[in-house]
Amino acid sequence: MSEDYYARYYKDLVGATILSFEGMCGYDEGFGGKPFPTFKVRFKTGEIGEIQISQDEEGNGGGFIFGLELPAIT
Repeated sequence: MSEDYYARYYKDLVGATILSFEGMCGYDEGFGGKPFPTFKVRFKTGEIGEIQISQDEEGNGGGFIFGLELPAIT
């Protein structure tokens, strides 16, 4: 995929606001995958939606976002 493709794909995140973390969703034990981090967002259009982070386009498992401070494990 080209850089232009990703710029067009991710453009809706620009100006969006994360409203809440909805939990780890989409887990299917039958496939042995990991659940997806799921967030409720308000897009810059005002529309409210939900996004999930996957490790790839096929949805084989949940992803990880680098750049966030890791909380202490309790």
